[in-house]
Amino acid sequence: MKDNKNSSPSSGITLLSLIITIIILLILAGITLGMLNANGVLGRASEAAYKTRMAKYKEEVDIYVSTNMIEIQGNNKDMINSGEPLKEVIRQYAKQGEEFDITEEDVNIPIKEIIGDIEKRDQKTIVVYHGEAYYVKSDKNKNAQKEAQWCLDVGIKILELKRPSGMDNTEGKYEFINGVYMNTPTVSGFNKNVTRYVNETNKGTLTPGKWIVDKPEKDWYDYKNRKWANVVVENEGAETYFTWIPRYCFKLDPNTQRSDVKLISVENYWKDPYAEDEENNVTPWEELEAQGYQIPEAFTFEGKALPGFWAMKYNMGETPQEGSIINYDMITKAGTITLKNARITNPPNQVTKCIIYLNGVEKYTLTNRSDIEAINHKEFKLSGIRQGDNVINITALDANEQMVGSRTRIYSITEVNEPDLSGFEAIKDTTFYVTYDENGNEHSTIPLSNEKPEYWYNYGDAEWANVVVRNNGGEIYYTWIPRYEFVLDTTNQKSVVKFIKGTRNTPSSGCQIPDAFTFDGKNLTGFWAMKYNIGEVDTTQFDTSLITSGTAITTQGVKGTQIKEGQTYTYYINGKKDGNTTENPNEAHEYKNLNPNSNYTLLIEIREKQSNKLVGTIVKQAETSQPNKPELKGFNTNCTYYVTYDNEGNETIGEKIKQDGSNMPKNWYDYGKSRWANIVVKGITKEGKETATYFTWIPRYQFKLDKQTQRSDVKFIEGTGSATRGDYQVPDAFTFDGKALTGYWVMKYNIGDQ
Repeated sequence: MKDNKNSSPSSGITLLSLIITIIILLILAGITLGMLNANGVLGRASEAAYKTRMAKYKEEVDIYVSTNMIEIQGNNKDMINSGEPLKEVIRQYAKQGEEFDITEEDVNIPIKEIIGDIEKRDQKTIVVYHGEAYYVKSDKNKNAQKEAQWCLDVGIKILELKRPSGMDNTEGKYEFINGVYMNTPTVSGFNKNVTRYVNETNKGTLTPGKWIVDKPEKDWYDYKNRKWANVVVENEGAETYFTWIPRYCFKLDPNTQRSDVKLISVENYWKDPYAEDEENNVTPWEELEAQGYQIPEAFTFEGKALPGFWAMKYNMGETPQEGSIINYDMITKAGTITLKNARITNPPNQVTKCIIYLNGVEKYTLTNRSDIEAINHKEFKLSGIRQGDNVINITALDANEQMVGSRTRIYSITEVNEPDLSGFEAIKDTTFYVTYDENGNEHSTIPLSNEKPEYWYNYGDAEWANVVVRNNGGEIYYTWIPRYEFVLDTTNQKSVVKFIKGTRNTPSSGCQIPDAFTFDGKNLTGFWAMKYNIGEVDTTQFDTSLITSGTAITTQGVKGTQIKEGQTYTYYINGKKDGNTTENPNEAHEYKNLNPNSNYTLLIEIREKQSNKLVGTIVKQAETSQPNKPELKGFNTNCTYYVTYDNEGNETIGEKIKQDGSNMPKNWYDYGKSRWANIVVKGITKEGKETATYFTWIPRYQFKLDKQTQRSDVKFIEGTGSATRGDYQVPDAFTFDGKALTGYWVMKYNIGDQ
């Protein structure tokens, strides 16, 4: 047995050595963990892997674009747009009232067609926009900042996707707002003329904001940072403040006596705003309830779940008697409201600012002490009153911008008999409301079949109601003359007019009612007076021809005697703008995604580009109709083939036909785009020579010829019906042996000998 006393010191580990070894290992472990954090080895490895993946995506996009450019209309890479997040960017621009340079319909290429091996997670951020790879940066993605930078490093551009704050919505909907999901405040129950948003400053003071008739400011509330939504309601000078309590559930911690609160939907589910996967960020109520969460009883009323409720905070002031804090007199004349004898009875040293509003717009602001004290000696003219209610308000603020007092009054301009549009009922689709902007430019694209413009007329400001009737290039303008009485000032050779509400036929003392307001013994509320004609029915200043299909109507360019350089062409359908304005009169315009068998009113508005002056309009009425499907029963299925053509006119001969057409190509025809159905019959002569005979299907249609322009409007007819309007006709070719045909095949040409 070996004696340990004689053993070498290096043959074992002493306790001290063991301790030192452990310390070194711990130090090394600490270094290793530091190297593995987000900025260390693992972080750099993650960055490298991400950049490698993105660089590969960019390369695939570039290859796709270079390979397919020749097939794209106009050889324009701007036509290459792909990826669902790109549609979301377009939608968010629309929600914010801004235009994006493409529409959702332009995003029509599947992303996997361009990037075949794109991972599912990257399909939420990578898109192709105008033929280039883009990263869509969203404020919901907590990794967005670094991922965006990595994409920039490899040459991928960035599109910002800022989710809506929700401030535009005041209808109690559950949505993402400033970092949390919550039910937005609903202000529909308040009187819009006397209720204002209240803004909270960083110092915690409450200052009055816009009236709720407008959208709130973006910083109205921020529940994530405990900034709650407030409104103030005035009642004859007394103000009541309310706070919005959104629907929530809570769980109490018995140890700390603190509660965990989650803002939930009416259905009682909760959304996690920072969940990695948008689809899996919902926690159902069953799970929340199992965790011990409760819903306060206040969120249920008469058995109905509430998205939230307004809690009264406190009253400022009492309902005033004779000595109101703020009061004033009003005089109205010629479209102007004049405020006189304003009185502020609060102590002068408390009011440091006085603001006068008209319809929520600040008109006067007094901050000088002498001006505030002498306010009763001043007159304040408010111009620009509108039709309907006009809200006038004086607000007094203290040094902290908090409201000391407020007085609101409502004034409506002189009432007149509303224009009687019943006489235009039969032509309401081709009769249009006429309004004028501040520069005097006419706007007349909304037909009478639509809701009238908000500010169509204001007789108090001499803005009279006008309409225009359009028919085949001719335009007739009419003005509504409401019933009135007048007194003649013989000294100044002027008349003073006072409008009459209703059909009162006894004039006021010294006044007369014009005879024109009586017809066939009947008292009229008013009448339409013809103003002037523009053009004659037989003069075609502007015109276009149409091709209709089941879901689209296509114009064939604008023609006419008044086409000039520097004009713009804007397209409308049923009073709504369709697509972008163009400066090319020869450009065809397609109204897409229409309902089949439906009537539409189309309008093309022509304006001078520089002045925006209206030059002319084209009005057409058209009905979508599905072309009759090609009938293939008469052809030999063994030698007859489908024929298709691409946008460049290149021919492709496809499969052999089936007589029921069940295997027809998806892009075989589209009559709305002048792409007709074609087939070819192949054969072999006795001499062994190949032949090919081409046929085109002509579906049944009706047409109307314009004798001046020699252009025709074509409308397809479903089945074997006749012309639907008297000025249209069906060609004789659609009748054979006394039988009405759904269509017929016409031979185009032969290749080879028969």
